[in-house]
Amino acid sequence: MGSLVMANDLQVLNALDVAKTQLYHFTAIVIAGMGFFTDAYDLFCISMVTKLLGRLYYHHDGALKPGSLPPNVSAAVNGVAFCGTLAGQLFFGWLGDKMGRKKVYGMTLMIMVICSIASGLSFGHTPKGVMTTLCFFRFWLGFGIGGDYPLSATIMSEYANKKTRGAFIAAVFAMQGFGILAGGMVAIIVSAAFKGAFPAPAYEVDAIGSTVPQADFVWRIILMFGAIPAGLTYYWRMKMPETARYTALVAKNLKQAANDMSKVLQVEIEAEPEKVTAISEAKGANDFGLFTKEFLRRHGLHLLGTASTWFLLDIAFYSQNLFQKDIFSAIGWIPPAQTMNALEEVYKIARAQTLIALCSTVPGYWFTVAFIDKIGRFAIQLMGFFFMTVFMFALAIPYHHWTLKDHRIGFVVMYSFTFFFANFGPNATTFVVPAEIFPARLRSTCHGISAAAGKAGAMVGAFGFLYAAQPTDPTKTDAGYPPGIGVRNSLIVLGCVNFLGMLFTFLVPESNGKSLEDLSRENEGEEETVAEIRATNQLQVLNALDVAKTQLYHFTAIVIAGMGFFTDAYDLFCISLVTKLLGRIYYHHEGDNKPGILPPGISAAVNGVAFVGTLSGQLFFGWLGDKMGRKRVYGMTLMIMVICSIASGLSFVFAMQGFGILTGGIVALVVSGSFKNAYPAPIYSVNNEGSTPPEADFVWRIILMFGAIPALLTYYWRMKMPETARYTALVAKNATKAASDMSKVLNVEIEAEKEKIVETQGNSFGLFTKEFLHRHGLHLLGTTSTWFLLDIAFYSQNLFQKDIFSKIGWIPHPETMNALDEVFKIAKAQTLIALCSTVPGYWFTVAFIDRMGRFAIQLMGFFFMTVFMFALAIPYNHWTKKENRIGFVIMYSLTFFFANFGPNATTFVVPAEIFPARLRSTCHGISAAAGKAGAIVGAFGFLYAAQSTDPSKVDTGYPTGIGVKNALIVLGCVNFLGMLFTLLVPESKGRSLEEMSKENEGEEEITKGENAQTIPVSV
Repeated sequence: MGSLVMANDLQVLNALDVAKTQLYHFTAIVIAGMGFFTDAYDLFCISMVTKLLGRLYYHHDGALKPGSLPPNVSAAVNGVAFCGTLAGQLFFGWLGDKMGRKKVYGMTLMIMVICSIASGLSFGHTPKGVMTTLCFFRFWLGFGIGGDYPLSATIMSEYANKKTRGAFIAAVFAMQGFGILAGGMVAIIVSAAFKGAFPAPAYEVDAIGSTVPQADFVWRIILMFGAIPAGLTYYWRMKMPETARYTALVAKNLKQAANDMSKVLQVEIEAEPEKVTAISEAKGANDFGLFTKEFLRRHGLHLLGTASTWFLLDIAFYSQNLFQKDIFSAIGWIPPAQTMNALEEVYKIARAQTLIALCSTVPGYWFTVAFIDKIGRFAIQLMGFFFMTVFMFALAIPYHHWTLKDHRIGFVVMYSFTFFFANFGPNATTFVVPAEIFPARLRSTCHGISAAAGKAGAMVGAFGFLYAAQPTDPTKTDAGYPPGIGVRNSLIVLGCVNFLGMLFTFLVPESNGKSLEDLSRENEGEEETVAEIRATNQLQVLNALDVAKTQLYHFTAIVIAGMGFFTDAYDLFCISLVTKLLGRIYYHHEGDNKPGILPPGISAAVNGVAFVGTLSGQLFFGWLGDKMGRKRVYGMTLMIMVICSIASGLSFVFAMQGFGILTGGIVALVVSGSFKNAYPAPIYSVNNEGSTPPEADFVWRIILMFGAIPALLTYYWRMKMPETARYTALVAKNATKAASDMSKVLNVEIEAEKEKIVETQGNSFGLFTKEFLHRHGLHLLGTTSTWFLLDIAFYSQNLFQKDIFSKIGWIPHPETMNALDEVFKIAKAQTLIALCSTVPGYWFTVAFIDRMGRFAIQLMGFFFMTVFMFALAIPYNHWTKKENRIGFVIMYSLTFFFANFGPNATTFVVPAEIFPARLRSTCHGISAAAGKAGAIVGAFGFLYAAQSTDPSKVDTGYPTGIGVKNALIVLGCVNFLGMLFTLLVPESKGRSLEEMSKENEGEEEITKGENAQTIPVSV
């Protein structure tokens, strides 16, 4: 019995748990966060370019309005990345538990970089060909992005100390806010540059001339830019050592874990080889696999909680984000498309969305960072869902009030609050908690499952809102869309989804202040007689990580990991900026009174296909991160992002023409502004053909391809990152390697403690086993459901904010602008939102997450998202009045702020803390995939739901929807559900990963020994 020890008795793990905050923590935040920068950039900038894509490829001569993406195309473009993300979350989550976190880490980054570039290089002789290749690359972009969810969350949770772990994981996720903001800024800069270089008349003046040929470069540049930040961190990502928890607890290599953490923490850590042997020989209650009876007993409800809340969150979150352009158009905040040229439309949408991001989305993220370790994950998630519900209903119920010109500003303010409380709420906590509460050997897998559930919600939001938001009046639906339930009813639905998220939050355990091993209950099954031994046999490599001071490496890790999220946000959200331009370029119909728009199916595909890919990537790479290790998969995901980001912009027509959300907006502004000035064009109503100059085709390509740059820049560093000590120690059972890696990272001497790496049978349970469900079932349910619900609202808001701004009149009617003018104005609007709300929200989370706790921030975030969404929806007609547009924008920005200073950050952080090391990546991937499922729901659902109930007012090809007002009400309900489901997510503030994942359960105990978890670390 004396040989049996708890996982977090290993000195290397204890060193991590008690480590002071030091440079390495910030390095890790940057390294890990750059993936999320790219993630946010790519996933959100697509909403800025969909208008442009409609003008470029779906213009119809004689049409009164500019071309727009057909419903199925719009749904595909918006949602296909979510599908890829979901798959990536599951696959890489599992792979991270099998191969180690580090081995997979560079892989995901390179996928992001390559596909980000490829997105901008999408090719084809016909509009259908361009959209097909764009969707193809966006799926694989999403696949790489999905891998970053479980891996980054798991890596950061396993590197961080338990006192500030929530803030560090949330800070990684908060890079999404910068990605969103970057998406808007890039769109603004690119569209402004093109608008200035290629002036064009409004669509109603000259339908053809309003979309200059150079506009085709705009969307490509915007999408491709997302690859840059991710690429910049690749080297550092590859330099990171494997996490000590994987090396020690999974790989059973304590010597390596101690060596790695000694370097990382810059302290002396003993390898303790005798403890590795002890743990390896103790086959007992902790050998359960995923979805085994023991897993389900321990973690079943946890996984249900993380998956369901992430799923519900993403329905609302992605519906809000992807289709905020449509909501703004509906309330008149963005002028009618026909009153702008293509580049002007991109510019105005980008400006509107950037404003929302700046005022609400970004602040929401950083509110979560600031308070998550103070008020806890549970409180934040519950609050976030609650306020998301309240604000969604406040927007939906008086929706007609908000549509009045005098009330548009109020609507934007209320809408912003839903973003704020999404991020200062479930959007952050659904990410954080799954990375904490599951065992190390299943942590990546469980996070991947939770994330995949979220992406499933994102799909629901992306595809569902696309159709649901269509007006009920068939004459008012977008071209090719059937009538929907209208924006008002769609918002009501989202409000209900948020409410469900609030309910499911009760399934998610609080992980605040506990070690990962305590949270994942990886020590269950021990006999009581070894409690005293435990008190003096802390696994040093993990202890070194938990007690390490915050140092440069932490910030480096944040940048390296966060760049994936930068690319994610950039690519997924900048697409909304270019869809208008794509519609003008490829779907213009001669004689139409309005510029061409993407047909409903194409619009849905363009917006949603990345979500499908993201969901797949979250599940796949989440699992792969648990199987191969976090690092091995990490570079893979980045390269996928980079390649596909570039490839998206290389979609070519037969003539071969052709930072995350904030950079997306800025890139869109710069590109569209430059092309607008270089190629002046009349507005659509003056000259249908001339409003979209041939050069407009370059605009969307440039915007999309730019997303590859940030991701590519981090590839080297991502590959240099060592495997996480927790994976190396707890999953790979390689104590020597874990100690060696962390010794280098922390700059301390760490003993390998091989004798401690004995995994008892009670803690070897697999994913979805009875024991897993018992320990973590509710937690996984909480992380997946809240992330799912969050992303429904979050992505609906982000992807379609350009449409919302147009509805409220903040962006002029398409026919009053030329193609480049439209891109510029959309980018300007979205960048303004990102700058004022999205980005601040992320960093509020970073600042407060370890003070307030994950729970409080997520709960608060969902609450305010609910409140502001209802405040926007209920008096919607009020906000549509011209004099009220500013109020609408402010309110709308606050929803972004509280999304990021709320659930958008915490849903990312918590799944990386509460699951066992061997399943952490998988569980985070599942949670993230649930989020992306919600994003798919938001992207596709809001696209249709926000259509007018009046058939005469729907976009071409769209059926009637429930209207923007009702769609906002739905998002408010979704946020409220997210608040409820937050109650399922545990508080992980201040606790080690092993405490939260309960990786010490199953050992014998002499006494309770709950306070005997740490021994001194030799320095």
